[in-house]
Amino acid sequence: MDAEQEHSAIQVLVVDDSKAVRENVQMLLDRNLYHVSVAENGFDALCKLVAFPPDVVFMDISMPELDGLQSCALITANPQYAHIPIVLMSANAGPLEQARAELAGASQVIRKPLRKQDFLQAIQTLLAAQEGVKNVHAITC
Repeated sequence: MDAEQEHSAIQVLVVDDSKAVRENVQMLLDRNLYHVSVAENGFDALCKLVAFPPDVVFMDISMPELDGLQSCALITANPQYAHIPIVLMSANAGPLEQARAELAGASQVIRKPLRKQDFLQAIQTLLAAQEGVKNVHAITC
């Protein structure tokens, strides 16, 4: 399998209440040949996760109804989905936010506004660390 086929087989779920963020991240991932699903809140994310389990989830912490921390905790508490790495996105990625994310079961927190390099590096690092997951080749921005 070549690098293009491997990337296209990787499923990424992007959850953010901002349409602009969802579109920007989807465009970035599409350019890098990942398969992307988007959700606009935690409830929508849970439905999509059950229907099409992703390889990695990027989720905004601050969302109405069911926020990223609550959604993350629900996902990681379920043995069927606990193996899926969740990266929480926050404009406030300070120590308190990091601790709250860790308690919810997040794999990582990245700061908003998102930088392409950090975003793509997070995918590569998380998937490469998972045993038995598809090989991940270097990706470019």
